[in-house]
Amino acid sequence: MSKLFCRGISILTFAGTLFAFTSFPPTAHGQSLSSRRPGLALALQNSVSRNAVADPAVAVAALQQEHPSSALELTYRLRLTRPASHLVDVEIEAGKVMEPAIDFVMPAWAPGRYAIYDFAKNVQEFAASGAQGQPLAWEKLDKQTWRVDARQAGGTVRAHYRVFANNLTGSFSQYDSSHANLNGGSIFMYVAGHKPDALHLTVDAPAGWKVLSGLSSSTSDRSFQLPNYDHLVDTALEISPECTLDEFREQGKLFRVVVHTYSDDDTDHSKLLEGLKKLVHAEMASMPEPDFSQYTFIFHFAPDITLGDGMEHMNSTQIIVRGSVQDGTAEALETAAHEFFHLWNVKRLRPVALGPFDYTRENYTRSLWFAEGVTTYLGYSYLYKSGVWTKDQFLDRLGDEIGNLEREPGRTLMSAESSSFNAWFYDRSPQMQETNFADATISYYNKGALLGWLLDLEIRARTEGRKSLEDVLAAMYRKFYATPASSLPAQSGGYGPGSGYEEKDIEQAVEEATGGDFSAFFARYIAGTDPLPYAETLRLAGLELRSSVAPGSAPSLGALVQPENTGARIVAVRPGSPADRAGLSRDDLLVAVDDQSLATEELADRLKVYSPGAQAAFTVERHGRREIILATLDPPPPNVYKLVETPDASPPQLKIRNGWLGKQ
Repeated sequence: MSKLFCRGISILTFAGTLFAFTSFPPTAHGQSLSSRRPGLALALQNSVSRNAVADPAVAVAALQQEHPSSALELTYRLRLTRPASHLVDVEIEAGKVMEPAIDFVMPAWAPGRYAIYDFAKNVQEFAASGAQGQPLAWEKLDKQTWRVDARQAGGTVRAHYRVFANNLTGSFSQYDSSHANLNGGSIFMYVAGHKPDALHLTVDAPAGWKVLSGLSSSTSDRSFQLPNYDHLVDTALEISPECTLDEFREQGKLFRVVVHTYSDDDTDHSKLLEGLKKLVHAEMASMPEPDFSQYTFIFHFAPDITLGDGMEHMNSTQIIVRGSVQDGTAEALETAAHEFFHLWNVKRLRPVALGPFDYTRENYTRSLWFAEGVTTYLGYSYLYKSGVWTKDQFLDRLGDEIGNLEREPGRTLMSAESSSFNAWFYDRSPQMQETNFADATISYYNKGALLGWLLDLEIRARTEGRKSLEDVLAAMYRKFYATPASSLPAQSGGYGPGSGYEEKDIEQAVEEATGGDFSAFFARYIAGTDPLPYAETLRLAGLELRSSVAPGSAPSLGALVQPENTGARIVAVRPGSPADRAGLSRDDLLVAVDDQSLATEELADRLKVYSPGAQAAFTVERHGRREIILATLDPPPPNVYKLVETPDASPPQLKIRNGWLGKQ
């Protein structure tokens, strides 16, 4: 997933049923489960009784042994007929059904975005029929599971439903008169217990609409064969009469560039294509050859979105930019550098928790700092090495990342591993309650990028320039992905040929590359919250970090504010800051400073007339009442972090620096 966020099923569903069969509420058709399917309900209840165990999963396992399943013949059909309604018609046909009932499950999340979205919210008009079109009884068991009685199905069950799709992001889907942009997790159910089964997808799109994805090289194809459900979810579809298509080749592989834009002036894509060619060349030259014959970039340039986005897939990526091609190419290329590198790091080389997936619940890993953050750092590096960025742009971006982390109070409270593990709380996850994330968390993208950079310099220094972080990634790729699964202790099922890595494997790979001990580094800076060792690590490469205060910076109140019509609303108070000491609180509305209105001028501009140490009187509105609160302002903190090359660097330092910057 892009950093632009400013990414046992049967047992679970059966187990939930065991608690609910005798008291399940009436269905939309006015019948309870037991009255509609007494035989199936009785079988499940008898299974619980026979096993008489505390854990219902054991009873479910016994029941499943009585009704063994084999591979189904699965066909998915998409019908796009009503763009103004934003409703996508989906039909799933399951052949060779032997079980007395089968469950259709809508994912609660999708790979690449670590948040529970409950895509079932937008499912409507579910229905089921058998081989002769006869209606089949069904019951919704929980928020995302529909169970169909298959005893009278004749071996074939067809499930039909509609999905409301009107969000253009890397996670959701959008269907309107200009296109259908479909992300699998938000559209396609799976048959519980049959995710590894091969499937066929057909698309019924209006005449003249192109179908573009990572599945084929022809825009006219409407029929696709996929090895399993994981690959279906991992393939974004752009179906449109308006998008353009360009192609180029690198190392014998086909790269396709799809552009969907709403601006009539967006006819010149040459800068975008030129930059992509440079990025693809640089990344392909540095990493092992990936196992695909073609790769598809899907770009959306939209004027009416709030946030940009990017989402990685096995053989494609989807990138969404606010604005037009003309003013959004730089952002699009920055996101592309990140998302394209994901085809090695996260889509193939991946944490053990990330594939095959449990789509019903969170899939926890402590390694997103590596999967996402290191990808962010290397994306910056390839932007520079490819010539898309200058050296100054590259160094300035790393300085910005340092500043971003140093301004976060949460850096002393949350480690990179903890940020990764808790991603499900805040990775574009909707918040219905007030949180203290602004003061208590960090971004695994941000700190992970800095950790990747510092590790890269350490690896180069300890090997006298012979190895780099890219060598570590390549070695891990070969070990945990490219190695045949039969020779690995943990296999990944139908998702890919290799197995995932655990957190300890990252440290081991770094140590194998360098022959050194990195246990202290991982314990202090990755698992722990010690301040990052900028000075000593940068010194290895003849670099220096300089921090300063930008001229004209206002004294600090230590409060994050959101402008409103009548003032500035406090959204976070930094611990130990003047605002904290004075008793200012989140949700306070700052109306004025020494009677100077904050409705007509921003807080930072008002504070520029004060000297550090000055006392300011804030008119504060709290719960509808106003009061005056005095606060003594602090000096402005450093807000400019700049990397410089030290002119007196030693030959060993120059060797590391020149190798890192690509100089000979």
